[in-house]
Amino acid sequence: MRAMFDPEFSRFLLRVGEGREPVDDEGEITLSSDIVIPYYDKEKSLNRLLESVFPDLNTYSPDPYNLINRCILAPKNSSVDELNEIMIRRFPGSLQTYISSDKTVDQRHQGDYEDFLNSQNPKGLPPHKLLLKENCPLMLLRNLNPAEGLCNGTRLICRELGQHTISAEIVFGHHRGKRVFIPRIPLQTPDNDKNGIPFIRTQFPVRICFALTINKSQGQTLDYVGIYLREPVFSHGQLYVALSRAKTAAKVKVLLVPGTFDDTKVDCKTRNVVFDEIFRLAQA
Repeated sequence: MRAMFDPEFSRFLLRVGEGREPVDDEGEITLSSDIVIPYYDKEKSLNRLLESVFPDLNTYSPDPYNLINRCILAPKNSSVDELNEIMIRRFPGSLQTYISSDKTVDQRHQGDYEDFLNSQNPKGLPPHKLLLKENCPLMLLRNLNPAEGLCNGTRLICRELGQHTISAEIVFGHHRGKRVFIPRIPLQTPDNDKNGIPFIRTQFPVRICFALTINKSQGQTLDYVGIYLREPVFSHGQLYVALSRAKTAAKVKVLLVPGTFDDTKVDCKTRNVVFDEIFRLAQA
């Protein structure tokens, strides 16, 4: 539906989503060369991707609403964190660093694991070292006040950086334009987390969102989409979700990073994970 004004791209998306796009002997599909950024060198190719999505950051700082509908998507949090750190350092303005307080649930282990906990970046928790600038885009990580629009996944613009609170502006939905204050709160790792050591992190419950995971972007429509495949997609429908966030093929750019033993990648092939059993069961 998003790509209804680009029929060829729309048909391609349907083939990708349904697993009907032809694959080669390696099980990979071929993307259009128009949307793929050739990979010759990591720094240069990554810069081309960043500059295609965010051409001039100086124009977005005074009017961040022009920025909020542009995003880079990646399959894993590690890639997202890499991109967000690059972008926040390039974004104009004074950098503010917020350091979390990390405590083990069992206080007897605090002295043994404090430095280790600082190095952890579990899913759903803000980073130990949170780097922010005024007017940068943020995403809320917890339901703070759903009635006032503060839900997990709410997109915000950072307006003022205080010592104990962040002033932000909601940018989507019924509460668009509302100013809110985000406090530091204690956040505990999920019970099923693979850390092995349950701990509580006291930090602002936000992340920068120049880049998002593909799964987190579901349901969003974006003006311009960059897709950073440092590693191929790994779950059903991920490639389809990433490609279909934009309305036309001209608004999508993809960077495919080669495997460990390659130093260049000039082809346009990547993995598309689709489990046909899902469709068969749905029709049964």
